[in-house]
Amino acid sequence: PAAPVEPERAVDMSNWSGTHQVTAECVFAPESRQDLEKLVGWASGARRKLRPIGTGLSPNGLALDPRGMLSMSQMDKVLHVDEKEQTITVEAGARVSQILEELQKYDLTLENFSSITEQQIAGWTQTSAHGTGARIPTVDEMVTRMSLVTPGRGTLELSKTGPTADLFRWARVGLGTLGVVADVTLKCIPKYALHERTYCTTVEELRKDHERLLQTYRHVRYMWVPYTDTVVVVVSDVPEEGAVAKDQLPEAERVKPLRDLLEELKPDCGNLDGDNFAQLREKLLVLDPLNPKHVARVNQAEAEFWKRSEGERIANSTDILGFECGGVQWVLENCFPCGNIDKPTMADIDYVVEIKRIIEEEGIAAASPIEQRWTSRSTSPMSPAYSAREGDIFSWVGVIMYITDEENAPAIREKFREYAMRHADLTFKYGGTFHWAKVDLNFHGGAGRLRELRRNLQQRFDLARFQEIRRSLDPNNIFGNRLTDHALRL
Repeated sequence: PAAPVEPERAVDMSNWSGTHQVTAECVFAPESRQDLEKLVGWASGARRKLRPIGTGLSPNGLALDPRGMLSMSQMDKVLHVDEKEQTITVEAGARVSQILEELQKYDLTLENFSSITEQQIAGWTQTSAHGTGARIPTVDEMVTRMSLVTPGRGTLELSKTGPTADLFRWARVGLGTLGVVADVTLKCIPKYALHERTYCTTVEELRKDHERLLQTYRHVRYMWVPYTDTVVVVVSDVPEEGAVAKDQLPEAERVKPLRDLLEELKPDCGNLDGDNFAQLREKLLVLDPLNPKHVARVNQAEAEFWKRSEGERIANSTDILGFECGGVQWVLENCFPCGNIDKPTMADIDYVVEIKRIIEEEGIAAASPIEQRWTSRSTSPMSPAYSAREGDIFSWVGVIMYITDEENAPAIREKFREYAMRHADLTFKYGGTFHWAKVDLNFHGGAGRLRELRRNLQQRFDLARFQEIRRSLDPNNIFGNRLTDHALRL
């Protein structure tokens, strides 16, 4: 029989950074719950792939499958805001930015969110994405109920309490392989402001203060600058009454080290007036992106920029928590345990010190920053931050290489693969695993490395139980793709 929803055919699809592309045979975009349910039933009966995709922000192309995809972009309505219970119910295609905007009308907001807010809510929660704050869990913990459309058991209404609570916890982080999320209810909190402080320090000083920072501030993130001893600390908390922010220097003074270096290395670089920090960094890196000595000089100029950027700001949390991620990039981010909120182990600091040492000893052209954030535990068994112990905390460390230009793109990809393999090896050493939207089979090439990845995932997650649930809900595996099937194979 024909599909109940007319698809778009032969569609070129890619993730946001352009690092993964496929031409999908069919992309379906249902406009209603009824259409979605009919489509899922048809696809399972016809054994047709129907891989759910959101906005495609996952750096690893987690949602891509050339055999068939399901876009939820037409199911993006805000369904209900309950002011008394402080919850919002939205369709799966609603974007985080759209949800934040709607909540502003009710003086509510989300407890935390990632640096970018253009994710669709289902993809964001299904991968256990995160913001930062050692007392704040991954974003899947905001979900209190969900509707899940499955081939094997129809449409399931799952919630945090009651008889469906166990399946709910598994389905909250299902990587889009258990069913299609139709809508979710999220727990919200009252709107709040933040007082953010940015300053630079050294590893030696940071070790003395690290525990206090994690325990004191609502949000903490570090940006480590390879080939320098600079660590940029960004902390924020609810402002005290009457607090006044200490202003930063004007932008032109802050970016001067980058401008000076660019004018030295490329005297014919033209008029740089109005170029911001990220634009100047990209113009510098493109000159010689794979030369570690050149990248080290760019990083040193960036460290000077951050020293000139010390200061404070007070604003709505929505304005503070989003930040500039720089240009198009390769990225691999891990997640590993680092004790509990009362007694951090310092494994988080040791980890980055060790990866920086590897970068500098091996001459890896590692641009800045190495970004480090924290969350508390998740109770979703498939979250990288899952723990049965309340109070456990996890560190998330991301390494990057900017894709500066098309000509160098293949060589950058290969060099990043080598860099990512070092990051992966160290992740295993520290008992960690990877962000589901960033684990990439390209960084685990060869039978030996792939076995090591699978061994890591089997140790970290109860894959036998997860696969049992998958077989029950999606008996014909219409939702899996190459990445999920390889990574989750028993």
